[in-house]
Amino acid sequence: MRVLGLLAAVLGLAINAPAHADSVGETCSTAAVAFLSALSDEQTSKAVRAFDHEGRKKWTNLPGSRFRNEGLTFGDMTETQRKLGHRLVQCGLSSQGYQKATGIMRVDDYLFSKIEDPAQLPPGFDFGSGYYWLGIFGDPSGQAPWGWQLDGHHLGLNFTVASGMVEVTPAFIGVQPNEVPDGPYAGWRILGEEEDKAVALVNSLTATQREQAVLSATVPDEIFTGPERGEALTEIVGLPSSELTDAQRAQLQHLIEEYVRNMEPDAADPLLARIAADGPAALHFAWMGGTAPGDAFYYRIHSPSVLIEFDHTLNLARIRDDVREPDVNHIHTVMRQPGQDYGADLLRRHYEESHADD
Repeated sequence: MRVLGLLAAVLGLAINAPAHADSVGETCSTAAVAFLSALSDEQTSKAVRAFDHEGRKKWTNLPGSRFRNEGLTFGDMTETQRKLGHRLVQCGLSSQGYQKATGIMRVDDYLFSKIEDPAQLPPGFDFGSGYYWLGIFGDPSGQAPWGWQLDGHHLGLNFTVASGMVEVTPAFIGVQPNEVPDGPYAGWRILGEEEDKAVALVNSLTATQREQAVLSATVPDEIFTGPERGEALTEIVGLPSSELTDAQRAQLQHLIEEYVRNMEPDAADPLLARIAADGPAALHFAWMGGTAPGDAFYYRIHSPSVLIEFDHTLNLARIRDDVREPDVNHIHTVMRQPGQDYGADLLRRHYEESHADD
């Protein structure tokens, strides 16, 4: 009987195992179709929009329903739907990227637990892992381009699929608190590598290198290219990578990969190749704020192919007292592809190939 039971289990795994996909795009299409097939008509009407809908390029890192009109929240899903939704979230991300995204959702539960009187929050100002929106743009079952979006407090991941490929920019990832101080998640630092690797790099710079890299002793209120501000930084400034030593360039590369490799390898590798092709002279590192561990700071990595920003953003509690100061426990980051966000180059190539024989 044990043998028969084991055989049945193996056959069950084989029957339920997903078919081999030729590309990550096909894998994600399969995940999206499975998720949509589990939704009711009412849920589908919330979760799905046309590919050219304005909501595909309109997202926010702010908490709550007052800022969103597209997508279905995880809190409004059944357990089965949440499982299928997470398979879609996971697709297009590496294991580290998926763990960061879900960790941020979990930390938002912690943040909500520290709100003394949730009833005093403005209407639609919602916190917690149930308030993350999953939206699909276009038809994942066909051959046309489509995409999806994971959107919520401190999280804005924008996925585009075309010709079997996936791109994931803009990718906004933030967290508060930066380090969880108490409770079962005490010690969690979801963006700790993004912070520590940058501090190590800036402190390896010589005085001459710092003259080029450090733009200001003051930390900006916010990253410059947040939601709907993708074109805010057109000039590339700071210290060129060509002015770094080999060891420092390796440090910079490791920092870049901490962001780019949040994406699935088939998405990350082409972007890393484009960054390398830009050359060391085109890749710049810039800094604002303090340089000691524990200081508030901002940094930027910028080339024609990539833009990465990190900021210890404002202490929101102090803003209410008209005091604007950065909070080392509140981080915002974003990764973009200048001029190519939302899969612009991927879509261009797809349409060129689709009409090559016209």
